[in-house]
Formats: sequence, structure tokens, C-alpha cells
Amino acid sequence: MVEVLRGSKVLDPKLVWESYQWVAKKVEFEPKVLAWPEAVRDGLLEAGMLPNNGFTLEHLYGTKTGGSIFDQTGRRHTAADLLEYADPSNITVYLNATLHRILFKADGNYSLFLHLSV
Repeated sequence: MVEVLRGSKVLDPKLVWESYQWVAKKVEFEPKVLAWPEAVRDGLLEAGMLPNNGFTLEHLYGTKTGGSIFDQTGRRHTAADLLEYADPSNITVYLNATLHRILFKADGNYSLFLHLSV
């Protein structure tokens, strides 16, 4: 936590850390470790890359299994999933995207449709 916040102007580092943990619980999951990543991990451990930290979201020395945005059922989770917890009267959503093309609806409604390449 200290490395992430060093040099920042965060007023409440504890709140930032608790928020990070809350977000991680909502969009990061423990993945199923397949045979080849397991073999790579075992090889690293055998070569002395210790300790084996198991599943963790922390940045630690040694080996670990990091998080996945896919849950155990294969459903993908993104930051957009966090919007269901937002207070609609107190939220601003910013979108940074590259415009790919603009499609205009030609029925006189003058609605503007955007196709974004994100």
C-alpha cells in the first residue's frame, strides 16, 4: 500500500486501501490454474523463486496466482459492473475512447449514434 500511495496527495490512505480491496472483491476472482501455469510455477519454485504466495492480489516477491476478471462460472467482470452500486444522483462517469465512426439515424429523429473503438 505504501508504494502505491508514495508521492500522491491522498488524504486518507486507509480509505484508499479499503476501497481498493472492495473493488477487487467485486471484479477480481481466483482463477482455475491450468496444467501449464502450474508447471511453470513449480519450475520457478524448484529454481528457488520463493516463497509460494498462493492466490493473492498483493505485489509480493516469489510466486503467486493473481486475480482474474472471469469468475468461476466464466462470466467476465469489468469496472462497469461497479455502476450497480453507484448513487445515480451523485456520480459522474468519464469515458476515454477513440472514435472509430459516427452513424447517423436517417429517420428524421436526429438521434446520434456513436460506434466507439475502445
